[in-house]
Amino acid sequence: MDPFFQTPPQTGNRFHTDPTLRLALQWRLPEAVFQAASPALENMGRLAADTMPPLAEQAENNPPRHLPYDAWGRRVDRVEVDESWLELVRLGQRQGLVSLPHEDPYGVHTRIVQAGLINLYDPVSAVADCPLVMTDGATCLLKEHDPELAKQYVPRLTAREQAWTSGQWMTEREGGSDVGRSATIARPGDGGTWHLFGSKWFTSATTADMALALARPEGAGGGSRGLSLFLLELRQADGGWNGLTVRRLKDKLGTRALPTAELDLAGARAVPVGGLGDGVRKLTGLLGVARYWAAIGGLAGVGHLLALARDYAGKREVFGRCLADHPIHREWLARIASVYDAMVVLNLETAWQLGRAEHGEDGTLARLFTSLGKLACARQGVWAASELLESFGGAGYVEDTGIPRLFRNLHVNCIWEGTSSVLAHDVLRALKKPETGEAYIEEVVRRLGALRHPASGSMRECIEEALESLVPMINSPREEQARRLAWGMARTFQALLLTEFAEWRLNYYDDGIGVTVARLFAAEGLVEAGCDESAAALQAVAFTGQALPR
Repeated sequence: MDPFFQTPPQTGNRFHTDPTLRLALQWRLPEAVFQAASPALENMGRLAADTMPPLAEQAENNPPRHLPYDAWGRRVDRVEVDESWLELVRLGQRQGLVSLPHEDPYGVHTRIVQAGLINLYDPVSAVADCPLVMTDGATCLLKEHDPELAKQYVPRLTAREQAWTSGQWMTEREGGSDVGRSATIARPGDGGTWHLFGSKWFTSATTADMALALARPEGAGGGSRGLSLFLLELRQADGGWNGLTVRRLKDKLGTRALPTAELDLAGARAVPVGGLGDGVRKLTGLLGVARYWAAIGGLAGVGHLLALARDYAGKREVFGRCLADHPIHREWLARIASVYDAMVVLNLETAWQLGRAEHGEDGTLARLFTSLGKLACARQGVWAASELLESFGGAGYVEDTGIPRLFRNLHVNCIWEGTSSVLAHDVLRALKKPETGEAYIEEVVRRLGALRHPASGSMRECIEEALESLVPMINSPREEQARRLAWGMARTFQALLLTEFAEWRLNYYDDGIGVTVARLFAAEGLVEAGCDESAAALQAVAFTGQALPR
């Protein structure tokens, strides 16, 4: 009798095997744009299915090394990165992941096409998209705030061959998201240059060609208002570091193929971006782009794992039947799939709003949705990936299946560019301007009014009820409600988008699956129940777990 070996799951080309991704792109893009972009999406799906996985595995099995000294004791701080990881970066550049929005072939819809490409690329990239994220954001920033520097650097950053990458250095020991505590000092040099002195605790693009860094010019005031933004090239003409010393590479939970370093700046030569001052404000656009990419990372990993889980369910036999034939397993995967669909439609909405803002239209909703989208998709991605890991049983916990690595890498999306609480705080701050809340409410009401199909009736009522509970919090935002408010706004809009998508599927394909998906998602509740406990009671629960004395 031949021994049994389980047939492993395969994703195939997800542009074909992921119905949500393909249909959602078709829904959000004009037909001519969808047809024009399909060859690039098809090619990216093929590369992600056959070319990229072996490169990613090699990169993950050969993490970066820091060699502080050469054989003769000279300080060199060489960071060795496996060639496979560098090839994954180059592959992303060749496929236009950075250049596409700046080439702008599809006008206001270009960011949507980019989102589809990143979704296919990210899960098998060994997080090689990290420098691509920063490069896309840096390009936007330079174009907005310093046309002269943009002329010099943007052609290099947006090339498809021999392109540069950029880092973004904000995090210091004194403050992570609280950048106002930054201690790096800038001192004037010759010819309009400056020299930076200080430490950067977490730099995620150590092998980049340039970086954007916050520093406080000598004599400038304290807090975030005293910070300026500087551009520095990492290497000098002779190939040596530009006034940089690598303290160590970070040993991280995930993203292990990605070189992340703790650096000292000892006179690094730099130039101000857009003149001195307003450093934090200038980073706003870059952060928006980075948050949009991080949201894609959350949903892309889930899309990849869901494709594996669906394939596995047809191959794994349990109790005499394939997993796919067990109602309990089908219901479970359906619930996970409904969350994935919600993530996809919210991300494409963010891409649409971002594209509109980049083409001169009002950016109020773009700024709001980059925070809401990242908040929801990053955290929902971790939940869904945990569920999907379990769907493989013991194989999901075994390193050489690659599944644990995907799960670990997904967690970073909740950390980079703002934790859930930071994002909720940003939403709260945005709502301090009445026009932001008004824009959100008006958008929901307008789109609810456009729903026409009888099948949407129950969903429309659910969304209206959720909006009714959100409006008082939107109009009078308070910090203790910030997370509940932000989550409620994100989930309510996800439900609205799923309902719109369902109507399109019914009208275009006579397909009722989208209605079921929307109802499954809404069944989990769109706005969490409020908390009326006193601040003292919450303090006791949060930090001691003990009841207050009577």
